[in-house]
Amino acid sequence: MTSAPNDPLRPQTSPASVAWQQAERLYNAGDFEAALRAGERVLAIEPLHSATHLMLANLRSHRDEYRLATGHALRAAEKMGVQSLQHIAAVTLRLITVGEYERAFAVIRKIDPRTMRAPPFLVEFAQQLSLIEQHEDALRYLDAAIAYGIQADSVGYIRGNYLKFLGRLDEAASEYERALAINPDFAYAHWALAYLGTGGDPAPRIDRIRRSLTATPSDHPDRAYLHYALFRELDGIDATQEAWQALAAGAADKRRRVDYDADAETALFDQLAAACGEDFLRDAAIDPDAKVPVFVLGMPRTGTTLLERILGGNRDITLCGELNDFRMQYKWASDHHCLGFIDDIGIARIGDVDFAELGRRYLQHVAWRVPTARYFSDKNPGNFVLAGLILRALPQAKIVHLRRGAMDSCFSNLKELFAANAHPYSYDFHDLAAHYRNYSRLMAHWHRIAPGRILDVHYEDMVSDPATEAKRVMDYCGLDYRPEQIRVESSALPVSTASSAQVRQPIHRRNIGGWKRYAGALAPLERLLEGAG
Repeated sequence: MTSAPNDPLRPQTSPASVAWQQAERLYNAGDFEAALRAGERVLAIEPLHSATHLMLANLRSHRDEYRLATGHALRAAEKMGVQSLQHIAAVTLRLITVGEYERAFAVIRKIDPRTMRAPPFLVEFAQQLSLIEQHEDALRYLDAAIAYGIQADSVGYIRGNYLKFLGRLDEAASEYERALAINPDFAYAHWALAYLGTGGDPAPRIDRIRRSLTATPSDHPDRAYLHYALFRELDGIDATQEAWQALAAGAADKRRRVDYDADAETALFDQLAAACGEDFLRDAAIDPDAKVPVFVLGMPRTGTTLLERILGGNRDITLCGELNDFRMQYKWASDHHCLGFIDDIGIARIGDVDFAELGRRYLQHVAWRVPTARYFSDKNPGNFVLAGLILRALPQAKIVHLRRGAMDSCFSNLKELFAANAHPYSYDFHDLAAHYRNYSRLMAHWHRIAPGRILDVHYEDMVSDPATEAKRVMDYCGLDYRPEQIRVESSALPVSTASSAQVRQPIHRRNIGGWKRYAGALAPLERLLEGAG
């Protein structure tokens, strides 16, 4: 854990401050049990001592006491007073970590970037705002940091990302180029520019990526980004043999740096299906006045963002993007935090969860994003893992499941370099095939226990006859279809997923069967997927 958040602006002579200094010493010495007791003594003197609540939020999180950690995080923000920027940033980050996004947003918004001459903290707040899908505000804070003189290759890259999310693609390209002007070997900028698809002559970009690969040590963690950038540029000029070599090298490099166990995932999904048997979805009365979330889910890179854009063409639906609120509120409901969507402990506690309360908390936590509309989208592909739990907690919810051919699905994942350890199955043929089978089996289970409550939409149908499929989706949602819904290129709404550049284009069929350009290299994957759908 990090050191306790020292607050140099707080007077150090009050009884609470003296008690806090003792708690802080214990925390920084690693005596966490004693620090917890000392922290409680501080709160007995000053119940809203912000630094103590932040420390206890960290300690309770370390003990996997998720509800208590959340409560302390909220209390840390309740009475901030005059605090250091370091403390404020630590509080807002902790709030985001426990899924209290609205509260974090409210705290950050109290800071006026025009008057806060602390560029590193402006950058930090910008990144936190982007994490909670507030990209326009993120850009505003970052621009203030730049105006105060901060310069780094990463700043141009980050600003380019915010501009890309907002659909300002030409400006994004300029920012990536500015980052490369500062550091010609900045792998992230090469990768972002290649995947932006700006057009023009790719030869100079290909040459400089190759120069950066030569200059970058073979064991450097960023080499995968250079390989993927080279793949995308070569793929764009149909140099498929060289492109495949670059992709294979990048995938192999990334696979060495992520953690994925196919057998463990298979066992976990089996455990989840067993915990959610045929009688799991009990009859529940639907509140006719309740807001209706439309969950768009499936594997990533299969058309989920495109479908959400189609939904967004209807003025009765507010698009909320890729939310994490349901899984975060499930962690609160089960009083257990884990990486990802659920683990064996979270599954073991399903029987103890109050699903009505879970549904209420989810709606409360997204309400700030949906002030007026009754319908809103929640487009997190990974929610396929929790689909049954969603239907139990939110009986009024609509779930639209994007399906795509197995080979196109897996290839679209293989050729995408995901952040950190996200989608770690996507860099190896055996892992891809195992995950695709696990995903398909779990979705089949949800269909069995919830017949008629999940709508499957096939990507191939959606891009071939978008009007017909859009009408089918809207009928399932109980809303009218509007022809403008399929003119997705006209929408100016932000998109922060890997598809943020592609969905600015009109709907097209070009990606159907796209894997066949690499059929020879992908033949082993095709054999592994035989019979998988």
